[in-house]
Amino acid sequence: MGILMRNIISLTSFVRFRTSKSVAGTTTFCQQTQYISKWFAFPLVALAAGLLLARPCAAIPFQWEYTGSLKTARFHHTATLLPDGRVLVVGGEQGRGSPLASAELYDPATGTFSDTSSLSTARDGHTATLLPNGLVLVAGGRGTHPGGSLASAELYDPATGTWSPTGSFDTGRVFHTANLLANGKLLIAGGQDSAFTELASAQLYNPATGIWSTTGSLNIARFDHTGTLLSNGMVLVAGGNPNELDSAELYDPATGTWSVTGALNDRRADDVDTLLPNGLALVVGGTSLDPDTCELYDPATGTWSFTGSLNTMRKDHALTVLSNGMILVTGGGRTNSIPIASAELYDPGIAVATKVDGRGTFDNQENEVTFNFHANQADDSSALGSYSFCDPASGVCITTGKIQSLSITGINAQFSGEARLEDGIRVRFDVSVTDNGEPGRLDTISMTLSNGYSASGTLTSGDIRIY
Repeated sequence: MGILMRNIISLTSFVRFRTSKSVAGTTTFCQQTQYISKWFAFPLVALAAGLLLARPCAAIPFQWEYTGSLKTARFHHTATLLPDGRVLVVGGEQGRGSPLASAELYDPATGTFSDTSSLSTARDGHTATLLPNGLVLVAGGRGTHPGGSLASAELYDPATGTWSPTGSFDTGRVFHTANLLANGKLLIAGGQDSAFTELASAQLYNPATGIWSTTGSLNIARFDHTGTLLSNGMVLVAGGNPNELDSAELYDPATGTWSVTGALNDRRADDVDTLLPNGLALVVGGTSLDPDTCELYDPATGTWSFTGSLNTMRKDHALTVLSNGMILVTGGGRTNSIPIASAELYDPGIAVATKVDGRGTFDNQENEVTFNFHANQADDSSALGSYSFCDPASGVCITTGKIQSLSITGINAQFSGEARLEDGIRVRFDVSVTDNGEPGRLDTISMTLSNGYSASGTLTSGDIRIY
């Protein structure tokens, strides 16, 4: 027993003093606990290491750390952030076998994955988009391997954990991109058709009408590329196949056309991407040269730069921005098509926003509404800020409302509180705003009052800032 205790004490000291990650060459704290649980045969030591691993690891700014693994190793899947902060992982494949129908949910609070209901149609190489109504639209992909592309789509309801069919594409696509634009339409670009031919065409889907329409085509036909909605409302498409492209293009929703922008440093395909809160676009992995490298795109300069690399080289993985600003990468495969179950977290090193300000006007059913608000999460007073608005045509105005709660997630903020209308009636207000970067151009606001009044729209003047 004495020998066992001395080993435990020695191991405890080792873990206590080796908790940092060097940029070059050394292992991380989370990796060390994994190694320890494998190398030491003492049950209590293995248990102690296991308890450490049961919690999600905290990443160091600009570096990657491991978190809990998927229940099913997979690649060519999708990962979508749900309104409640969980992540929905859908479909994909294992090796070069049949596509998967299974789906999982990741809980950032525990760093673990759990099963949810399966797709009606197994698929990989599809897209998954969170719609404004809170449902997730999964579309396209392929149902067999090898096999032609699917035109079908289905909706996932996080409230019930179930799937239901919805309208199909006008033509099947696989390995395409899907981006929800600021105007509410869905942009589908590139991919492969059922004849395995790369596509340059792009389409727009209107969720309100269910109608598809044609828009401008890419300059270069591509599949396995990335598509990122930037803060200025444009869509960045980068890399892809055939032959791992390094080119990148920008889509302008105002004109429906594409233009060339700066090329990637590494040619890459089967990589993943996201927009960071600071306006930069992050692409992760996917190159055959160094599948662990990552790059940042700066829309202001149109150029790319390298950032911290993954711990595990991976292609065909999925990426999600969590509510706390951390980046979650799940699964993927290597060049030999072996699926990966591990997941990693990236800290973009960006300060968490605590304040929101806004003033300006917007049109609500042809009525001009004015608003003004300021709120600060750090305020320790009974009121976090103030809110006022007026819709003269409807005869509804709040002169001074007290904001009592405020939550901020990336470029979105929600606040609520109480106020009196001009006639003295007390009401409760709930407001949601989005800061889309460029001053006022694409910012949106939505408000409801407990008396039944509601208004929403895109700003016609003014600005909303989340910082």
